[in-house]
Amino acid sequence: MKHNLTVILLALRAAVIVIAGMCIFHLFCLYTSLVYIDDSAISPISSYFRPLTGIADLWAEPLFLGLYALLLGYLVYTLVNLYKSFTNLQKENIFYPKQAREFKRAGGGIIIFAKCKYLLFCSFGALPFHDIGIFLKEIAPFLVVYLLGKFVLVLYYLAEKGEYLREENDLTV
Repeated sequence: MKHNLTVILLALRAAVIVIAGMCIFHLFCLYTSLVYIDDSAISPISSYFRPLTGIADLWAEPLFLGLYALLLGYLVYTLVNLYKSFTNLQKENIFYPKQAREFKRAGGGIIIFAKCKYLLFCSFGALPFHDIGIFLKEIAPFLVVYLLGKFVLVLYYLAEKGEYLREENDLTV
């Protein structure tokens, strides 16, 4: 059990570091797109969207970069809270009073991130960037993150039941 939790904690640490790096990169790209209005700005937009026709409005790129950086920051916050919950499990602090609530917040946060990211990419891809294929391209990443959030919600239900059984066990002794 401890080995599995160690692997999960290492994976969460790596995910937090990578996602925080992505957030910082997108904030830097936002800064360069606001300062350097011409095409010389560093921008990851072309890797996200493949426009069919035309070029997006001038406001679309900075707005997308800012919203996506904000969304990535929210995911970092959610994953740090999930990391704290798993750290308590590794310390054999099983079924403590706030555990179920922490798992519920983390699972809900991951699901909110998945839905918001899908909506952000689809709305910006279809409207200002004219990339209709983004609807199909973003389904697989959405489902992976969404199902991960649902898995954390399953942990919430298990922790909630465990807290109830622990309280019942303490009362009978």
